[in-house]
Amino acid sequence: MRVLVIGAGIVGQIYGWALAESGHRVVHLVRPGRAAALRDGQPIDVYDRRKGHKRNFRGVYKLFATESLSPADTFDWVIVPVKHYDLAEALEEIVPRAGAADFLLLTQNWLGTADIDAVLPRARYVFGDAKAGGTFSEGVLVAALSAIDIGPPEGQLTALAHKAADLFRSADISTRLHSDMLHYLWIQYATTGGLWTALIQAGGFDAIFSDPAAGRAAFQAGRECLDVVKQRGVVLSAYPDAKPFLTNSALLRRFFMGLMRWMFLHWEYPKRCSAHAFGDPLEVATFYDDLIGTGHRLGVSMPVMESYSEAIRRFAANEAVLQH
Repeated sequence: MRVLVIGAGIVGQIYGWALAESGHRVVHLVRPGRAAALRDGQPIDVYDRRKGHKRNFRGVYKLFATESLSPADTFDWVIVPVKHYDLAEALEEIVPRAGAADFLLLTQNWLGTADIDAVLPRARYVFGDAKAGGTFSEGVLVAALSAIDIGPPEGQLTALAHKAADLFRSADISTRLHSDMLHYLWIQYATTGGLWTALIQAGGFDAIFSDPAAGRAAFQAGRECLDVVKQRGVVLSAYPDAKPFLTNSALLRRFFMGLMRWMFLHWEYPKRCSAHAFGDPLEVATFYDDLIGTGHRLGVSMPVMESYSEAIRRFAANEAVLQH
């Protein structure tokens, strides 16, 4: 299939590389001036969890990058791995030039789909949640690839969701399908937002893992965020990812904390996927403001999350300083 990937960021390149290696024609649409820098390809170092593939791949992704797109270009799929707050603007630019292509929106979501639906009919898009990540280090994309989650925003699984799953399975990428994908994304948003802000408050992974009080607060922050999701009508018990935050057992919390500590210390996959944790203050602040703002509107008590406010503001202010 012909696949257009918007940008040449971390997630877009990881999945673009895997799809290209499996025989699909992958094109990256990049900003003006970026294509020349990618002419010789992108050095990559990938921890690859796919069955039947070399666990540690080091080489060059010979990606094809273009800086222009016209309706005459034909693609089967457009993959859009952008920040959720940039998605509507990106679609307004891309959709008119993408012909009849279907879209995989590889992004988070918290505010619903009204802005998306105004630009792109629901029959033409599904959401995805990446199980891949990494960072650029000295010109090398140091990354990890595991799987992907896919589904329509709401309702039953669609033929388009199955079609998207088939695309990734053709590259040996393990794929989970979800109905009501928005609910799944909101669970991810809540758990990520809670842990992310706790991480900023503590100052790093080592601080959370070495300080029992910080660890307990991190789990409580995640639980407060999940309470917001619950108030939005999501059945939390249907999502295993929520389980560690919902238990009232101190023993189980210690077990989950110990498991998480072991994973981040000894397992290459979470270490690489979390390498960007301090990389984007705007994204962290957006998660925080979304969760706190919605929680307040729905009457959810969030004392631990509220206690992180000053740390998040300082973190976001550092980004403002760097931009100037």
